[in-house]
Amino acid sequence: MDHNVLVLGATGSGVEWGTALFTLITFLILLALLKKYAWGPLKSIMDEREETINKDIDDAQAAKVNAKKLEEENRDILKKTQEEVQTILDDAKHQAKVQQEQIISDANVKANGLIQSAQAEIQQEKQRAIADINNRVSELSVLIASKVINKEISEQDQKELVEKYIKEAGEK
Repeated sequence: MDHNVLVLGATGSGVEWGTALFTLITFLILLALLKKYAWGPLKSIMDEREETINKDIDDAQAAKVNAKKLEEENRDILKKTQEEVQTILDDAKHQAKVQQEQIISDANVKANGLIQSAQAEIQQEKQRAIADINNRVSELSVLIASKVINKEISEQDQKELVEKYIKEAGEK
């Protein structure tokens, strides 16, 4: 037996070209079928999956950018709102102070008016009292003078004389 013949289980001499060709054709057909029915759909599914993942990543980045933008807008809105609230509070404080000053001013004016009115009324009462006292003094003076002098002067003349002397005494 020849020792060179036992190469990979071959038992005869030479290569059987028919079997090798059949195996090669079968392999090529199998490769074509795998490419068409297995590899093509699998590759398209993988490509589609890759596109979906890339789209999701892009969407996530866009959402992150949008979220930052919204956060900045919310901060700006919050800042503006706080400024508006502070302005409203300042205006309310100012308005309250103005109203307080107006109320105090009105109360002072009213109190001063009441004081002036009371003083005018007191002055009028004083003038009435003085006039009443003058009338009584003149009547008494006329009565006393007529008794003292025993001379008859008309009552009207006596009143005029007394009033004249009272005025002269009042001016001094």
